[in-house]
Amino acid sequence: MKRLALLILFIVALSLAGCGTPAETPAPTEQPPSPTDTAAPAPTAAPTDTPVPATPETQKDVIYLNLMWHQHQPLYYKDDAGVYTRPWARAHATKDYYDMAALVSEFPNVHVTFNLTPVLIRQLDDLASGAKDQYRVLTEIPADQLTDDQKTFILTRFFDANWDHMIARFPGYKRLLNLRGRNSDPETIAAALDTFTTQDFRDLQVWWNLAWFDPSFLAQEPLKSLVEKDRGFSEADKATIFAEVDRIIPEILPLHKKLQDAGQIEVTTSPYAHPILPLILNTKLATIGDPKAALKDNFAVPQDVNAQLERAIDVYQQKFGQPPRGMWPGEGAVAQDIVVYLSNNNINWIATGEPVLAKSLGIDGFTRNANDVVQQADALYRPYYVQHKDKPPVAVFFRDLRISDLIGFEYSGLLPNVAAADFINRIEAIRAQLKADGAEGPHIVSVILDGENAWENYDNDAIDFLSALYQKLSESDTIVTVTPSEYLTMFPDQQKLDNLWAGAWFSSDYGTWIGETEENTAWDYLRKTRKILGKYDLAKSKKTTPEKLAQAQDYMLLAEGSDWFWWYGSDQNSGDDRYFDTGFRALLRGVYETLDEPVPAFVDTPIIPDRPQSPSRAVSGTISPEIDGIGDETEWTAAGQYLVAGDAQARAGDVISALYYGFDADNFYFRLDADSPWADLGDQSINLYLDIPAQPDKSAQTPGGDYVGFTPSFIGTVDISGGKITGTSLKNAVTALDGRTVEIAVPVKEMGEPLAGDTGTLRVVMSNPGTPDAQIIPAGGPAQFIFPDLNAIEPFLTITDPTGDDTGIGTYTYPTDGVFIPGSFD
Repeated sequence: MKRLALLILFIVALSLAGCGTPAETPAPTEQPPSPTDTAAPAPTAAPTDTPVPATPETQKDVIYLNLMWHQHQPLYYKDDAGVYTRPWARAHATKDYYDMAALVSEFPNVHVTFNLTPVLIRQLDDLASGAKDQYRVLTEIPADQLTDDQKTFILTRFFDANWDHMIARFPGYKRLLNLRGRNSDPETIAAALDTFTTQDFRDLQVWWNLAWFDPSFLAQEPLKSLVEKDRGFSEADKATIFAEVDRIIPEILPLHKKLQDAGQIEVTTSPYAHPILPLILNTKLATIGDPKAALKDNFAVPQDVNAQLERAIDVYQQKFGQPPRGMWPGEGAVAQDIVVYLSNNNINWIATGEPVLAKSLGIDGFTRNANDVVQQADALYRPYYVQHKDKPPVAVFFRDLRISDLIGFEYSGLLPNVAAADFINRIEAIRAQLKADGAEGPHIVSVILDGENAWENYDNDAIDFLSALYQKLSESDTIVTVTPSEYLTMFPDQQKLDNLWAGAWFSSDYGTWIGETEENTAWDYLRKTRKILGKYDLAKSKKTTPEKLAQAQDYMLLAEGSDWFWWYGSDQNSGDDRYFDTGFRALLRGVYETLDEPVPAFVDTPIIPDRPQSPSRAVSGTISPEIDGIGDETEWTAAGQYLVAGDAQARAGDVISALYYGFDADNFYFRLDADSPWADLGDQSINLYLDIPAQPDKSAQTPGGDYVGFTPSFIGTVDISGGKITGTSLKNAVTALDGRTVEIAVPVKEMGEPLAGDTGTLRVVMSNPGTPDAQIIPAGGPAQFIFPDLNAIEPFLTITDPTGDDTGIGTYTYPTDGVFIPGSFD
């Protein structure tokens, strides 16, 4: 149990580091300028009962270590039915959150800091009160009652765990992975549906949940017997597992409070929904680190900065009986402009990354020697005060990027004792560097990272590594672990920074959350929704109930969370980014629906578009077919073509067999071929969706409520009944139907005059009015094409080259070498 707690401690530090491996900041050659020499006034004093570790007078040559584990789960995954669509709060609760704290308690001389985000606390409370996630719901269904859709989900998602360290260690679980196959593509899953028996499905239901317990729980009853059973589980075994889940989760927060009250740990928090707080204050702050990151329309809601802080403090105080002294801003994102809000809310200290300190000191980054030791150690390994006018100052601790990332990403590949020894040696090397530089202490090294995500990459869930590390720290005479509040109580006089740079834990900008097209679109959606909410909570120009207003505000704050924006754009990839897109827009929808406001079309428009599908035949030139419904192939030879038979996502019963498209200087042409005569297909509606750059957006939903796959700027409809075209919404268009073919010519001017080089996006939806069924063409993704330069050409000189010879105009003669056969230049 104690070793498990140690593991959790490291995870929090990793979480603070963020969700990905940052790029290395270029090392500068210059030394950092000295910050303001005069010490800033000490912040509001910590409570008098704040425990301070003993520092004997004889122990002068020590270095302090700030270990901080960030337990976050910043996204709120709950759906309209009250079920969490992802299991990670529950999974990390049984594998990490309890045991990380419990492990620390076995090493009373080790002091660490845990950061618990309010959205995580909220989810833990909800789970403790009986809330469930989708994985639990599917596990509780008896295996012999699972539908094919449920089995497909289980086969696809119930191997969501580290295959080498969490699956391979259990023979029964590894057998199921091998039985399914190492891919999760549709073909593999379909085959597994036939090969998996009812017992296999039941075993898989049990193993996913069992594997997400810490090894210390699996080594004791009642879970020990299930691990030894390995396969052939019963439905009753599931109840045993969930009884343990329901026992452990309610104990997590009380354990943290107990250890904090005992003085061994400090528990901190983050702004309520883990937002990028400076961007909530004003997205223009992004231009400090990246001048190109400006949005067309700025998002700036200072009142939400206060709301994020106030709600975080309230959630924390309810659980820990006192306000928090420290805070990890979401993603370590800070800026001088947010200092006043932190100060006004009595936050004594915060933490962020070393790139922020480097820029705050006027350098590009900190240099490291061949042994990875920072050469500007005196500048990095200390907190600084930042202040707004006469407000109380806020201390800032800066994490060592390299050592934090070693725990998060590299130590898992070493033997536990080797990794722990390397960590100790690095801290000692920093101490030696400071001593050699004659730097005046005290100094503190901050190691901060996620407290959840790294451990599944370690053997035995990193218990061996963390235990070895804590033991070495307990025995050290020169490394003293402290919490930030303990350090500031001992050493209140610290240097001051005149300006806190706008950056985050691993970068000196906010580029991961703003600047790319998808990210900026999400901020625009957020801005539009916040504007509607503002009519209620600011000007009071609209009326609603206090309960509805509070719920709408909560949806808004949750939508401001950082991780929605983390997964937009090309810089991060979860493998299922559309899931996060859906969750983000669901929160925006909640704002509108709670306030009984009409939901605008953009809320139903995914920010992450469907991937374009390659055509069966690409456009090879302009076309100008006669619109007669005959479909003369010679007229459509250069057109783009999509054959439905070649689309892997086409469905049986689709009525359209082929789509053709092309253009000339005047018209955009469409042709649809049906499998049967249109007269035999009943009433049909052809819906054309195109996206033309720089044109206003329209609804991205089809008549049946499906998503068309992108945001169109042009929509046109052609109605067919009894084998005849009965109507169209296309102005000045020419349409014709003959047998199985429909041809359509739409004037280019009706589409907004696309420019040469513009990328166009196209999809056609065939719907049967009055029914939700529809055929989308192409089914696998939209068509994309480039508009050519189709401007009319005015000739200024006409030259005729005589035929039947190899000579040019006048006296010009082409090459006469024998390698050119007669007629080569005719």
